[in-house]
Order: sequence, then structure tokens, then C-alpha cells
Amino acid sequence: MKTALKITLVSAIALLTLGFTNKTQLASIVSDQDCLILHEGTFKYGDTNNEVKVVIKGKNHTEYHEKGKYVIKSKLEWVNDCEYNMTMTKITIPNFPYGVGDVMNVKINEVVGNEIYYTSRVKEQSWTGKLIKQD
Repeated sequence: MKTALKITLVSAIALLTLGFTNKTQLASIVSDQDCLILHEGTFKYGDTNNEVKVVIKGKNHTEYHEKGKYVIKSKLEWVNDCEYNMTMTKITIPNFPYGVGDVMNVKINEVVGNEIYYTSRVKEQSWTGKLIKQD
């Protein structure tokens, strides 16, 4: 009886500990295999009023803003299967805060189905976001 109680208490403590582990810690366990979803395809991010289409093909990364009215073109360099640097080569968005030659680092934090959660960094700015694979 005492052994069963100890096992139950240890299990309860383990579950409570996992329950309080923040999502960032759990997300850091993303596998290289999961990250392959982002290596090629069509994706979207943003909300329905400001949806951005992203196409990744080989080392080319293109974002289509405002239904293709504006574009951001970049060259990709994969650091590993879950991280890449994209060097911006063409930007047609007026007053965009970054310029040609700026490099954005992107790290994949988690993949859930067709949703890719990431952290991006350009210069000293950093933010998180979500891409959704379309094909």
C-alpha cells in the first residue's frame, strides 16, 4: 500500500511539473523531421484582412502582400533543418522597416500538423509568429 501511494505521489508531482512547464520549453523539443515541412511549399500568415502568401522553392523565398501588390524576395541559407537565414533581395512595400541586404534569422519552435510556430529576428528586433502550410 505504501509503495502504491509513493508511486501515485511521484506520478502526481511529475504531472504537475509538466503542467507548469511553459510552452517555449516544450517547443524546443521540435525534431529535424518536423521542420522539413517548411523546406518547400506554399504557406500563409497574418489574419484574414492582412493575409500574406509565402512561397519557398529551393533557396528562394517570396512573400506576396496585399494579394500580390507588394513582394519581398529573399535568398535562404539553412543553418540546420530547423533554422535559416533569409537575405532580402527585393522589397516593394513602401516604407518597409528593413532593406535589401538585411538578414532575417528564423528558428522553428514547434510544428503542429500544418502549423509552424517560429521566432524571427532582424537586427535587434525579435518576434514570434505562425505559418500555415497550404500545399
